[in-house]
Amino acid sequence: MSTEETLSIGRVEGADVVIDQPSVSSRHARLVRRGRQVLIEDHGSVNGTWVNGHRVQEAPIHAGMDVRLGEAPLPWHHPRIAQFMRAPKAQDDKGMTRTMVAMPVFGRYTCPTCKSVQILPHGFVRGDLTCPKCKETLSFGQTGSVIGKIVRAVSGLALGVTLSAGLAVTMGLVFAPDRFAEVPDPVGAWARARLGPRIVREGSAMSPVDQILGPQGPPVGSPEEAAVRAQSATEIRDAIDASSPITRSLAVRVAAEDDGPFRVEQVARIWKHVRLAWHYVNDPRGTDYYARASETITNDFAGDCDDFAITIAAMIEAIGGRTRIVIMDSAEGGHAYTEVCIEGPPTEISQKVARFYRRSWDRRLGARPTQTLLHYRTDASCTMWLNLDWSTNVIGGPYVEERYAVAVYADGTTETLAPARPNTTSGERPTERTNLPQRTPL
Repeated sequence: MSTEETLSIGRVEGADVVIDQPSVSSRHARLVRRGRQVLIEDHGSVNGTWVNGHRVQEAPIHAGMDVRLGEAPLPWHHPRIAQFMRAPKAQDDKGMTRTMVAMPVFGRYTCPTCKSVQILPHGFVRGDLTCPKCKETLSFGQTGSVIGKIVRAVSGLALGVTLSAGLAVTMGLVFAPDRFAEVPDPVGAWARARLGPRIVREGSAMSPVDQILGPQGPPVGSPEEAAVRAQSATEIRDAIDASSPITRSLAVRVAAEDDGPFRVEQVARIWKHVRLAWHYVNDPRGTDYYARASETITNDFAGDCDDFAITIAAMIEAIGGRTRIVIMDSAEGGHAYTEVCIEGPPTEISQKVARFYRRSWDRRLGARPTQTLLHYRTDASCTMWLNLDWSTNVIGGPYVEERYAVAVYADGTTETLAPARPNTTSGERPTERTNLPQRTPL
């Protein structure tokens, strides 16, 4: 029995996956599975098959890599491709597929098939869920072994003790905050915030306590923002080390090719430098590791999408720009990208971007771009929050369909954004949500 499976990709009907774009040949390439490895093979296409910026005839790939057919990115979210990329399931001695059991950690879980990290639905404890990225059905806590029962019993006891202790502390903070004002943070901070200018406690100290603010930024605008603020915002803020000599020196050296005050050409120069040097490497399994920009630069630009976004943001901040990291979720899974604030009329900015790429195109980025629109958000604080997602080969590339979007600024503050809706009409002006993505012709 053959161990090789294939999936054809092209522009014409009859291919397993049809990509209707001019740069894609009628029979452009195919995916091949050999054992547990997946390769992409070019079929003599005109515009070539590109993997991480290199033209290839045949190369191994995995989900999330930068794979392009001419100018068209490989649609990882396509059902046929997502199904093809899933590794064959192991079977037991009786030929039955083993049930996968994944235990949630801090409200998140890691899909054992596609390795993506997802957020559990609110209130979910156990049962079956479908991974939104690879559509694998996962069972949570459905084990009947003795060890599993012991683990659940111990977990239940620990949960009960934790809830009781939490309730006691909460009641104390509400009715007797002075008893907790001098305990270690964060409980002490919460107590002092509730006390305000009142005395810490009666005794020899008798000193007033300054009002201490709560979490960064204004009140949260969504459950997703609350999760980002609690789990990621501080780490992302610390990773944007714009003042590091390593980050600052590289940013200045690259931007100096377009010397002068901060402007969009310097952003394009920095983005192109990092994009050409980037090597995609996943985080440790089951965790989100936010590498400092200086660490990523020292590692020769290796990391995942959030490391790319942090590096771009830190280098732009180092030359006087204002950025934010957007954490979002889509049908393809979680993702992170940078937006930079560029002030000025959008039409004028788009002309500058088009002029930059006419004179500064690099063949290592693939075929010349056919992008005709500059994509960005706009709000009261900035005329153009320009999209710097790494998944395209130019700045201002298109957004994907987003389920939610949360911005983390360089100072650690957070904000819920209007999710991107790529199919909205060009030039549409928002009425209620001023940060809805916009498009301007290049």
